[in-house]
Amino acid sequence: MNKKIIIPIAICCLSIAFTGGYVYNRINRERSVIVPEVTIETGSEIKLEDFLTEPIPECGFYTDITSIDTTVPGSYSLVLKFDDLGREFHQNVVLNIVDTTAPTGTAIPQTIYCGQLPEASSVVTDVYDLAPVTVTYASEPDVSLGGDYVFDVLLTDAYGNEGVVEVPFTVIDDHTAPLIYGAHDIEAFIGHSISYLEGITVTDNYDAEPELTVDTSLIDISNPGEYPVTYTACDENGNSDSVTVTLTLRVEPERYYEVEVLYDLCRELNEQYQIYTEDMTDIEKAFRIFHWAHYNVYYAGVADKTDWTCAAYDGLTTLRGDCYTYYAVCRAFLDMEGIPNILMARYPVTWSAHYWNLVYLDGAWYHCDALAFSAAEGYYFMCAEQDLNPYDHRYDPEAIDPDIYNAIAQEPVAQYVHYSTLEVDEF
Repeated sequence: MNKKIIIPIAICCLSIAFTGGYVYNRINRERSVIVPEVTIETGSEIKLEDFLTEPIPECGFYTDITSIDTTVPGSYSLVLKFDDLGREFHQNVVLNIVDTTAPTGTAIPQTIYCGQLPEASSVVTDVYDLAPVTVTYASEPDVSLGGDYVFDVLLTDAYGNEGVVEVPFTVIDDHTAPLIYGAHDIEAFIGHSISYLEGITVTDNYDAEPELTVDTSLIDISNPGEYPVTYTACDENGNSDSVTVTLTLRVEPERYYEVEVLYDLCRELNEQYQIYTEDMTDIEKAFRIFHWAHYNVYYAGVADKTDWTCAAYDGLTTLRGDCYTYYAVCRAFLDMEGIPNILMARYPVTWSAHYWNLVYLDGAWYHCDALAFSAAEGYYFMCAEQDLNPYDHRYDPEAIDPDIYNAIAQEPVAQYVHYSTLEVDEF
């Protein structure tokens, strides 16, 4: 063969060999920077740079990665592509999506009663994880005793990752029933509305709104008589207490005055005579009421006893009447001021009946009589049993509610009561 022909051919072959080797080496070098297997956390973005240890020009994903849900663990075969010298090359890689992140949550501090453990799921909020999460107590909390505790709540996702939330607990050992205040005997007329809840309040040492129910099932509203009314208060822990009072139903008399009419008269007289002021204590108010009635209501020996409101109205408008009038006038003032009091009657009746007030003051019931003419001061105020003239103020104990009778003051407080100044010392 002609040398002139052989030489170019040789040069061409060398050039092709060189070029092919160059391309082969270049492709291998580019393939060597591709990471064959990449692991990412669930929820992470699939990034090309994670598959490369250094950049490759014109490199990208040949596989459509938009269909891959990165919130779900799994393994996926992907293909990368890159161009070199106008040709497209492919490289197989593996993408692993794993979940190794523990769930998170926020504690909800708890205040509970002994033995009332809430569900674990209710004591943690803002639970976050890409997978479903189960919420349980790390171990069964002991809430049988009162005190402050911290209990671990376990958050476990579907792939076994666990997070712990520390939840503060205040456990209340409550065995105290609510207290019912203001329960009192009720008087009403047949056919009139009855306000069973007027003046009734309920408090509890923990429950801000204890439930109050009123049992009126034994009342026959169409017939006169005395009927039990039972108030029951129950707190959210199940502690309860009951108080029973008496409802006295009567046929409305022809002559009767609404108590608000009497209260208006009391206010007018209080303004006229300046009997007491609203900032005074119950004892101060009551003392001045009996003092005023004794010195300003004229004893006339007669009174309309059809209903106490009749006697009160007559006494407040005419300033005349008998012992029942004095009782009724004082009762109108006391009722208006929310000072508990009941009617007392002489028993047995001697030459005539006699009436006075039993008033609840400073934690006990005291005899008060604006017409106790046998008293050294002309009238009685805050008298214990021993202070009374047994002839004028003998009464039937069985006619009084036992709770009231047992709370009548036994020890005299006369040494603390000053009729000249209308003051009562502490005792």
